[in-house]
Amino acid sequence: MLARCAHCQNTFETDRFGVQACPHCGQQVHLADPSAPPPPAAPPVPPAASPASPPADGVPAPFVRRSELGFFHAYVETWKLAALRPAEFFRPLRISDTGSTLLFGVATMTVASWFQTLYGALMGAAARNVLEQMLRQMPRGAEFGNAWILKWTSTGTAFGVVAQLVAAPFLALLGILVFAGIFHVALLALRGAPRGFDATLTVVGYAAAGHLIGAAPVPGLASLVGSVWWLALVAVGLAETQRVPQGKAWTATLLPFALICLCCCGAIAIPILAALGRH
Repeated sequence: MLARCAHCQNTFETDRFGVQACPHCGQQVHLADPSAPPPPAAPPVPPAASPASPPADGVPAPFVRRSELGFFHAYVETWKLAALRPAEFFRPLRISDTGSTLLFGVATMTVASWFQTLYGALMGAAARNVLEQMLRQMPRGAEFGNAWILKWTSTGTAFGVVAQLVAAPFLALLGILVFAGIFHVALLALRGAPRGFDATLTVVGYAAAGHLIGAAPVPGLASLVGSVWWLALVAVGLAETQRVPQGKAWTATLLPFALICLCCCGAIAIPILAALGRH
Protein backbone atom coordinates (compact mmCIF):
# COMPACT_ATOMS: atom_id res chain seq x y z
CA MET A 1 0.00 0.00 0.00
CA LEU A 2 1.01 3.56 -0.58
CA ALA A 3 1.63 5.82 2.46
CA ARG A 4 2.57 9.50 2.83
CA CYS A 5 5.11 10.85 5.31
CA ALA A 6 3.68 13.63 7.47
CA HIS A 7 7.12 15.26 7.73
CA CYS A 8 8.54 15.36 4.22
CA GLN A 9 5.23 14.76 2.34
CA ASN A 10 6.84 12.06 0.15
CA THR A 11 5.06 8.78 -0.56
CA PHE A 12 6.45 5.30 -0.08
CA GLU A 13 5.34 1.67 -0.31
CA THR A 14 4.70 -0.31 2.88
CA ASP A 15 2.94 -3.55 3.78
CA ARG A 16 2.03 -2.85 7.43
CA PHE A 17 0.45 -0.35 9.76
CA GLY A 18 1.88 1.15 12.87
CA VAL A 19 5.04 3.18 13.58
CA GLN A 20 7.80 2.93 10.97
CA ALA A 21 10.62 5.01 9.55
CA CYS A 22 10.13 7.05 6.39
CA PRO A 23 12.62 5.81 3.74
CA HIS A 24 13.04 9.39 2.47
CA CYS A 25 13.64 11.51 5.65
CA GLY A 26 14.06 8.86 8.33
CA GLN A 27 11.39 10.37 10.58
CA GLN A 28 9.05 8.10 12.49
CA VAL A 29 5.61 7.88 10.85
CA HIS A 30 2.52 6.43 12.50
CA LEU A 31 0.13 4.72 10.09
CA ALA A 32 -3.20 4.08 11.75
CA ASP A 33 -5.03 0.81 11.02
CA PRO A 34 -8.55 1.73 9.82
CA SER A 35 -9.89 -1.64 10.96
CA ALA A 36 -8.60 -1.30 14.55
CA PRO A 37 -11.18 -0.40 17.26
CA PRO A 38 -11.16 3.26 18.28
CA PRO A 39 -9.20 4.09 21.43
CA PRO A 40 -11.23 4.60 24.63
CA ALA A 41 -12.43 8.12 25.16
CA ALA A 42 -10.33 10.15 27.52
CA PRO A 43 -12.01 11.03 30.81
CA PRO A 44 -13.47 14.52 30.81
CA VAL A 45 -11.13 17.15 32.15
CA PRO A 46 -12.70 18.99 35.07
CA PRO A 47 -13.03 22.71 34.46
CA ALA A 48 -10.44 24.90 36.05
CA ALA A 49 -11.50 26.19 39.39
CA SER A 50 -12.75 29.73 39.08
CA PRO A 51 -11.53 32.34 41.54
CA ALA A 52 -13.53 32.35 44.70
CA SER A 53 -16.26 34.94 44.45
CA PRO A 54 -16.83 37.22 47.43
CA PRO A 55 -19.42 36.04 49.94
CA ALA A 56 -22.96 37.14 49.30
CA ASP A 57 -23.04 39.17 52.51
CA GLY A 58 -19.82 41.05 51.70
CA VAL A 59 -16.15 40.98 52.61
CA PRO A 60 -15.10 41.50 56.25
CA ALA A 61 -12.74 44.34 57.04
CA PRO A 62 -9.22 43.34 58.11
CA PHE A 63 -10.06 44.61 61.59
CA VAL A 64 -12.75 41.94 61.89
CA ARG A 65 -9.95 39.36 61.48
CA ARG A 66 -7.78 40.89 64.21
CA SER A 67 -7.60 37.59 66.14
CA GLU A 68 -6.01 36.06 63.03
CA LEU A 69 -3.91 39.01 61.81
CA GLY A 70 -3.05 40.57 65.15
CA PHE A 71 -4.70 43.69 66.54
CA PHE A 72 -2.12 46.24 65.39
CA HIS A 73 -1.67 44.81 61.89
CA ALA A 74 -5.42 44.47 61.36
CA TYR A 75 -5.96 48.04 62.58
CA VAL A 76 -3.29 49.53 60.30
CA GLU A 77 -4.55 47.65 57.25
CA THR A 78 -8.12 48.76 57.93
CA TRP A 79 -7.05 52.36 58.50
CA LYS A 80 -5.13 52.47 55.21
CA LEU A 81 -8.10 51.12 53.27
CA ALA A 82 -10.74 53.28 54.96
CA ALA A 83 -8.71 56.50 54.93
CA LEU A 84 -6.86 56.24 51.63
CA ARG A 85 -9.04 54.01 49.42
CA PRO A 86 -12.56 54.49 50.78
CA ALA A 87 -14.50 53.60 47.61
CA GLU A 88 -12.58 50.35 47.17
CA PHE A 89 -12.94 49.58 50.88
CA PHE A 90 -16.62 50.34 51.44
CA ARG A 91 -18.05 48.90 48.19
CA PRO A 92 -17.75 45.17 49.08
CA LEU A 93 -17.69 45.64 52.86
CA ARG A 94 -19.78 43.38 55.06
CA ILE A 95 -22.14 45.51 57.14
CA SER A 96 -23.07 42.99 59.84
CA ASP A 97 -19.83 43.39 61.87
CA THR A 98 -21.08 46.39 63.83
CA GLY A 99 -19.19 45.41 66.99
CA SER A 100 -15.83 45.58 65.21
CA THR A 101 -16.94 48.79 63.50
CA LEU A 102 -17.67 50.48 66.82
CA LEU A 103 -14.43 49.22 68.37
CA PHE A 104 -12.39 50.59 65.45
CA GLY A 105 -14.14 53.96 65.55
CA VAL A 106 -13.92 54.32 69.33
CA ALA A 107 -10.23 53.35 69.38
CA THR A 108 -9.40 55.81 66.59
CA MET A 109 -11.30 58.75 68.01
CA THR A 110 -10.00 58.06 71.52
CA VAL A 111 -6.38 58.11 70.39
CA ALA A 112 -6.95 61.36 68.48
CA SER A 113 -8.70 62.90 71.49
CA TRP A 114 -5.92 61.85 73.86
CA PHE A 115 -3.27 63.47 71.71
CA GLN A 116 -5.29 66.66 71.36
CA THR A 117 -5.82 66.75 75.13
CA LEU A 118 -2.12 66.26 75.85
CA TYR A 119 -1.14 68.93 73.34
CA GLY A 120 -3.63 71.28 74.96
CA ALA A 121 -2.21 70.50 78.39
CA LEU A 122 1.30 71.27 77.20
CA MET A 123 0.16 74.55 75.72
CA GLY A 124 -1.69 75.31 78.94
CA ALA A 125 1.46 74.63 80.94
CA ALA A 126 3.33 77.07 78.75
CA ALA A 127 0.59 79.66 79.28
CA ARG A 128 0.76 79.15 83.05
CA ASN A 129 4.50 79.75 82.97
CA VAL A 130 3.86 83.05 81.23
CA LEU A 131 1.18 83.88 83.82
CA GLU A 132 3.56 83.07 86.64
CA GLN A 133 6.17 85.39 85.18
CA MET A 134 3.57 88.15 84.94
CA LEU A 135 2.42 87.64 88.53
CA ARG A 136 5.95 87.86 89.76
CA GLN A 137 6.16 91.34 88.26
CA MET A 138 3.23 92.53 90.37
CA PRO A 139 3.81 94.70 93.50
CA ARG A 140 4.72 92.98 96.72
CA GLY A 141 1.91 92.22 99.13
CA ALA A 142 -0.15 90.23 96.66
CA GLU A 143 1.79 86.97 97.13
CA PHE A 144 -1.16 85.19 98.75
CA GLY A 145 -3.50 86.08 95.93
CA ASN A 146 -0.94 85.18 93.31
CA ALA A 147 -0.30 81.80 94.94
CA TRP A 148 -4.05 81.12 95.08
CA ILE A 149 -4.45 81.94 91.38
CA LEU A 150 -1.60 79.64 90.37
CA LYS A 151 -2.92 76.81 92.56
CA TRP A 152 -6.44 77.18 91.15
CA THR A 153 -5.29 77.17 87.53
CA SER A 154 -2.98 74.17 88.08
CA THR A 155 -5.65 72.15 89.90
CA GLY A 156 -8.34 72.96 87.36
CA THR A 157 -6.12 72.12 84.43
CA ALA A 158 -4.94 68.81 85.89
CA PHE A 159 -8.49 67.76 86.72
CA GLY A 160 -9.69 68.75 83.26
CA VAL A 161 -6.96 66.75 81.52
CA VAL A 162 -7.73 63.61 83.53
CA ALA A 163 -11.45 64.04 82.97
CA GLN A 164 -11.00 64.39 79.20
CA LEU A 165 -8.74 61.34 79.01
CA VAL A 166 -11.21 59.19 80.94
CA ALA A 167 -14.27 60.45 79.08
CA ALA A 168 -12.77 60.19 75.58
CA PRO A 169 -13.86 56.58 74.81
CA PHE A 170 -17.41 57.18 76.03
CA LEU A 171 -17.75 60.42 74.09
CA ALA A 172 -16.36 58.68 70.99
CA LEU A 173 -18.96 55.90 71.23
CA LEU A 174 -21.74 58.42 71.80
CA GLY A 175 -20.56 60.54 68.87
CA ILE A 176 -20.50 57.59 66.47
CA LEU A 177 -24.02 56.50 67.42
CA VAL A 178 -25.44 60.03 67.32
CA PHE A 179 -23.91 60.95 63.97
CA ALA A 180 -24.90 57.59 62.49
CA GLY A 181 -28.47 58.31 63.54
CA ILE A 182 -28.38 61.82 62.10
CA PHE A 183 -26.95 60.70 58.76
CA HIS A 184 -29.40 57.82 58.54
CA VAL A 185 -32.37 60.11 59.13
CA ALA A 186 -31.08 62.36 56.35
CA LEU A 187 -30.73 59.33 54.05
CA LEU A 188 -34.26 58.21 54.88
CA ALA A 189 -35.56 61.68 54.04
CA LEU A 190 -33.79 61.42 50.67
CA ARG A 191 -34.88 57.80 50.11
CA GLY A 192 -31.26 56.72 50.15
CA ALA A 193 -30.99 54.00 52.81
CA PRO A 194 -31.93 50.71 51.11
CA ARG A 195 -29.52 48.62 53.24
CA GLY A 196 -30.62 49.85 56.64
CA PHE A 197 -28.99 51.41 59.68
CA ASP A 198 -26.17 48.86 59.93
CA ALA A 199 -24.73 50.12 56.64
CA THR A 200 -24.76 53.72 57.87
CA LEU A 201 -23.26 52.78 61.23
CA THR A 202 -20.52 50.80 59.47
CA VAL A 203 -19.60 53.83 57.39
CA VAL A 204 -19.51 56.26 60.32
CA GLY A 205 -17.43 53.89 62.44
CA TYR A 206 -14.76 53.15 59.84
CA ALA A 207 -14.78 56.74 58.55
CA ALA A 208 -13.41 57.70 61.96
CA ALA A 209 -10.06 56.89 60.36
CA GLY A 210 -10.07 60.51 59.19
CA HIS A 211 -10.03 61.74 62.79
CA LEU A 212 -6.62 60.18 63.39
CA ILE A 213 -5.03 63.17 61.69
CA GLY A 214 -6.12 65.07 64.79
CA ALA A 215 -3.26 63.32 66.58
CA ALA A 216 -0.81 65.47 64.61
CA PRO A 217 1.02 68.03 66.79
CA VAL A 218 -0.86 70.95 65.29
CA PRO A 219 -3.74 71.67 67.71
CA GLY A 220 -6.79 73.21 66.11
CA LEU A 221 -5.70 72.84 62.49
CA ALA A 222 -5.19 69.08 62.75
CA SER A 223 -8.62 68.66 64.32
CA LEU A 224 -10.24 70.77 61.59
CA VAL A 225 -8.53 68.85 58.77
CA GLY A 226 -9.45 65.56 60.43
CA SER A 227 -13.11 66.56 60.64
CA VAL A 228 -13.22 67.55 56.97
CA TRP A 229 -11.50 64.32 56.00
CA TRP A 230 -14.01 62.38 58.10
CA LEU A 231 -16.95 64.04 56.34
CA ALA A 232 -15.49 63.17 52.94
CA LEU A 233 -15.03 59.54 53.99
CA VAL A 234 -18.60 59.42 55.28
CA ALA A 235 -19.98 60.74 51.99
CA VAL A 236 -17.98 58.30 49.87
CA GLY A 237 -18.79 55.44 52.22
CA LEU A 238 -22.52 56.11 52.23
CA ALA A 239 -22.60 56.13 48.44
CA GLU A 240 -20.77 52.81 48.19
CA THR A 241 -22.32 51.00 51.14
CA GLN A 242 -25.92 52.15 50.72
CA ARG A 243 -25.63 51.84 46.90
CA VAL A 244 -26.87 55.38 46.26
CA PRO A 245 -25.58 58.13 43.91
CA GLN A 246 -22.73 60.30 45.11
CA GLY A 247 -24.89 63.42 45.00
CA LYS A 248 -27.48 61.94 47.34
CA ALA A 249 -24.77 60.68 49.72
CA TRP A 250 -23.06 64.09 49.87
CA THR A 251 -26.39 65.81 50.42
CA ALA A 252 -27.23 63.50 53.32
CA THR A 253 -23.78 64.15 54.81
CA LEU A 254 -23.81 67.93 54.57
CA LEU A 255 -27.53 68.59 55.06
CA PRO A 256 -27.51 68.28 58.89
CA PHE A 257 -24.64 70.77 59.19
CA ALA A 258 -26.35 73.15 56.76
CA LEU A 259 -29.52 73.02 58.88
CA ILE A 260 -27.52 73.69 62.05
CA CYS A 261 -25.88 76.71 60.42
CA LEU A 262 -29.26 78.04 59.31
CA CYS A 263 -30.68 77.61 62.81
CA CYS A 264 -27.72 79.41 64.38
CA CYS A 265 -27.93 82.24 61.87
CA GLY A 266 -31.66 82.50 62.51
CA ALA A 267 -31.16 82.57 66.27
CA ILE A 268 -28.73 85.46 65.85
CA ALA A 269 -30.64 87.34 63.17
CA ILE A 270 -34.12 87.24 64.74
CA PRO A 271 -33.25 89.27 67.88
CA ILE A 272 -31.29 91.74 65.77
CA LEU A 273 -34.19 92.21 63.36
CA ALA A 274 -36.62 92.50 66.27
CA ALA A 275 -34.47 95.21 67.86
CA LEU A 276 -34.22 97.08 64.60
CA GLY A 277 -37.98 96.85 64.16
CA ARG A 278 -38.63 98.50 67.52
CA HIS A 279 -36.52 101.43 66.41
